[in-house]
Parts: sequence; C-alpha cells; structure tokens
Amino acid sequence: MLKNERQAALLDLCVENGSVSVRQVVSALGVSEMTVRRDFDELAGTGKVARVHGGIRSISHASAPAYSERSYSDKLALHVPQKRAIGQAAAHLIEEHDTIFIGSGSTCNAIAASLPSTTLRVVTNSLLVFNTLAPQDNVELCMVSGCHRQRSASIVGPIAEEMVATLGIDKCFIGANGVMGSVASTSNIEEGRLQSLAYSRSAARYLVADSSKLGQMDFYNFYNLDRLDALITDDAATPEQLAAIREHTHVILAR
Repeated sequence: MLKNERQAALLDLCVENGSVSVRQVVSALGVSEMTVRRDFDELAGTGKVARVHGGIRSISHASAPAYSERSYSDKLALHVPQKRAIGQAAAHLIEEHDTIFIGSGSTCNAIAASLPSTTLRVVTNSLLVFNTLAPQDNVELCMVSGCHRQRSASIVGPIAEEMVATLGIDKCFIGANGVMGSVASTSNIEEGRLQSLAYSRSAARYLVADSSKLGQMDFYNFYNLDRLDALITDDAATPEQLAAIREHTHVILAR
C-alpha cells in the first residue's frame, strides 16, 4: 500500500471510529511503529486529526468516546442490496446435508434469508439468524448458549466458546467490520474470539463483507485472510481493493 493510500485509509478510519492506535495499524498492515507514528504526525499536521498518546483522534470526536459501535438494528438498514447479493452468493456454496456455522451481523443474516430449501444443520450465535431460520422445517437449528451481547444481538463468552470448540462444521460464514491488509477485524474481543474459534472447527471458511468494509479497520483483528477459502463481497469493490485481497485469498464477487 502506497503512503498516500495508507494515510487516506487511516484518516477514514479515524473519522469513522473517533480514534485509532499505533498498535491497531501495526497489527493490521504489518508496517513498523516508526512508519505509523510518522503517518500519524503528518496527518495531525493537516489539522484533520489530533495527536494523542498512542494514536490519533478525529477532531470531530475530541470530546466524544473513542469508539461508538452501530447497533445491529442500524446495520440492518445499511447497504441492503449489497448484503442481499452477498447472502445469495454465499448460499450457492451450501449443499444438502451440510452443517454450517453462520455468525452474527446483518450480512450473515442475509445468508440465512437466502438458504436453499434443502436439509441442513445450522449452528449460529446470532439471534437474528435464529429468528430468521426458526420457522423453517428443513433446517436443524442449533443455537449457541452463553452471554447475550445486545449491541450485536449475539451470544458470546466462555460458555459459547466451550460449545463451539466441540463442533464439526462443513462450512463457516463469518462477517467482519473491517478488512485491511491481511486481516479481518471486528469491534469486540469476545465476538472475535468466537468467530476465530468457529473457523478453526470448519472444513471450509468464508468471510462475508460488503465493499464499504474493505480498507477499513476495527478494534480487534480476529482472522488472517490467508487462512480463508474465500472472501465474498459485492461488485462495488474497486479493482485496487480486490487486488489487495487477492494477494491473500480467493474473492467471490456477488452481483
């Protein structure tokens, strides 16, 4: 990634999330701390961000919390056509009698809404996915138990992790809040831990993310793109974004 592209991505991330730390960027992009600090200093020099200990903060967020995650209800209203297309593309990968894991989030719920009417076993930690699939008699539906995370309408925590660690999964579909460099990221550590664990129990691993998530970074990096079978995104992704992802994994474009 060129310097101007990297700094533009950092500025977008800072404006969206309120702040970004040196550690986050080093982990996501694999660049040195010196490079990140130099980028931060140059961005602060433009007056668009404020330099703070360990990172930068958006000027517009100077008196606001460092991060404010959108609720699941807000996310359901965003990028609806793109998520629907991604859900349909993901559903085409599913075969009769598969055991699949569907993670939390609005894009994952679009997968649930597009599932074929064949015999399937679905495991999920998402209340949205559970409610979408509960009326379908062709689906053996397994809900992960644990602690409810209201912000994402999901189940997380040690009990959930203990259950997922015992499973054998054919295909796993997980969403992400950001895809930058070689990693996928999310806003919550417990959410990310469970997502990574679900991947580890699956024979095939797919990441679903609409094009607005590409080139973005969130708080917790939970998975390396090199370990995926494919990333599924929509056709609004730029050639540059797709080329960057293809350095690490196969891309399925939903149209």
